[in-house]
Amino acid sequence: MKTECEILIIGAGPAGATLSRELSKQNIDNILIQRNFNFKKPCGGGLRADAFDEFELDKSYIKKDIDKIVLAFKDKRVSVDISETPLAIVERREFDHYLRVEAQKSGSELYEATFVSAEVLKDSVLTKVKIGNETKTIQSKYLVGADGVNSKVRRLINSDQTQSLMTSYADLTHLECEDCEFHFGEDIASKEYAWVFPETNGTNIGTVAQGETPYMKNFELSLGAKEEHKVYGYKIPKYDKVLFFKERVFFVGDSAGQVLPFTYEGIYYAMSSAKILAALLARGAEPSEYENEWNKKYLKKFETLKKLQKIFLYNDFTVAIMIKLYKSKSVQKQIIELWLKDKNIELNFAFFVKVLKKLLV
Repeated sequence: MKTECEILIIGAGPAGATLSRELSKQNIDNILIQRNFNFKKPCGGGLRADAFDEFELDKSYIKKDIDKIVLAFKDKRVSVDISETPLAIVERREFDHYLRVEAQKSGSELYEATFVSAEVLKDSVLTKVKIGNETKTIQSKYLVGADGVNSKVRRLINSDQTQSLMTSYADLTHLECEDCEFHFGEDIASKEYAWVFPETNGTNIGTVAQGETPYMKNFELSLGAKEEHKVYGYKIPKYDKVLFFKERVFFVGDSAGQVLPFTYEGIYYAMSSAKILAALLARGAEPSEYENEWNKKYLKKFETLKKLQKIFLYNDFTVAIMIKLYKSKSVQKQIIELWLKDKNIELNFAFFVKVLKKLLV
């Protein structure tokens, strides 16, 4: 096992593996550490289809193309055409393995090992990892925490944790689903959302809401889900207190909190953030430039969508207004451009009010 490198990356999901691959393309010596190569993150596996061209990925890993999403509230359903910027469904264990292999092919060193601790020195970081029954120390110029929502690196370096929400989810084999569906309502999702996503072998359902109200059971009943199944829980990051860099340690993906609010579509933004960081490291930029570059590209988009979520998911009345607004093709176009296109558009709330008045007449 190598014990010296320029960049040591803890976590080999989409963020870590993409960063590793991009660094190797620039001939930057790096080591990629993953605790368990067989780990499958609970995830709907949705990824912008154009990411396969942007990151030069093999499109055979796409299990299903999604060109329509459905917004549902009680008995109301609105279909939104996203065929110009479709989503792709991937199987996460297979997709993450593919990304790691691509990093290796580009020249990265990859090890199945467990992060133990890190000591930040003036000009380097000494990181201890456990591989098998042996503990090794790796010296690197920088350390990168890409180890997910429960980031041990972040806890050690910043004495905090990624802001997160606990979700409930289940995999169903008999529930048919062709599109990605987002469901809303105080009884099933509170001020968040519930989802129904197609998978390779069935359908994944879940809700972000947690509390005394039996949100998941209510959601299952609303879907008519009668088959026997087990409900699981896991955390998803919440866009709040994003951490980019501290004491020779960078953060990317879920560990940083770089997740798009309102939809929590994380794979693409994790990979994109890794690419931003790799480009900065390749040209020897100051570490502070990482946050600056990310903010230029995504801050306005994220903040706008965070405001929209706060407004439209406040209660059932505001959700009903949102569903009415989505009946307008003009509104759909604006939101889809903000969500799935690399455009920072100015949302004109006077325009939304004007559209709503027309719909209520």
